[in-house]
Amino acid sequence: MKRRAWFVVPLLALLAFSQSGCHYVSNRAADFSDIFQFGVGFTTENPKTGILPPSFGIYVQATDFLNLGAIYFNGASVEWDGRGLFCGPERRTRIGLLSIQQVRIDQDYEVGAENYFKKSGTAWSDRMRSPAMRWNDVPAKDVGYEEASIGLREGSPLFPRGWHYWENFNVEIGIPDPFLTHAGINLRVGFDPSEIFDLVLGVFCIDVLKNDDMTAEEFGEFIASMR
Repeated sequence: MKRRAWFVVPLLALLAFSQSGCHYVSNRAADFSDIFQFGVGFTTENPKTGILPPSFGIYVQATDFLNLGAIYFNGASVEWDGRGLFCGPERRTRIGLLSIQQVRIDQDYEVGAENYFKKSGTAWSDRMRSPAMRWNDVPAKDVGYEEASIGLREGSPLFPRGWHYWENFNVEIGIPDPFLTHAGINLRVGFDPSEIFDLVLGVFCIDVLKNDDMTAEEFGEFIASMR
């Protein structure tokens, strides 16, 4: 029996896949994407920044309760932010000390391009922002930054990406050339260990940890958005 035990896990995964097909694959891909956060931005000289370079600072986060640093960026970014993808003009400011945070993130979704999960008003985003999914009046997942673009938001803790990501670890660096070109780059990388467990459970169609799997209605809307 022990020699045959290794068949159990792949057999259960195969059974789960057979029940939902592409819907299953899309949810597992989204679960995998939620683990990571990558971004790179570039900016040239912007006279509106005055004497300050358009990208500078360093910011380190270890959960939403341990923040340290300050960073500013004004340019264009390519970002993989969990299941949210974005490419276009972006302005961002982050200031943090332990759980105290100030955040403003303005991603231009009209000029730029974003995927289904960053769009507001979708069935999935409405469910993630619904009262049933909120904790302490914070949406479960909020990877579109419409609210954070209005002005500098303050909180302790703030949960700017939704409370699901409170365990996120990330580092963001702004590297400027304030003397000659006034250009700069912004680099950010992060991961969320809690999303690893969500992915493992999701393999067996168990979504009790995050409740973020697309429903049949949301999946249909997701497919339509890709056409």
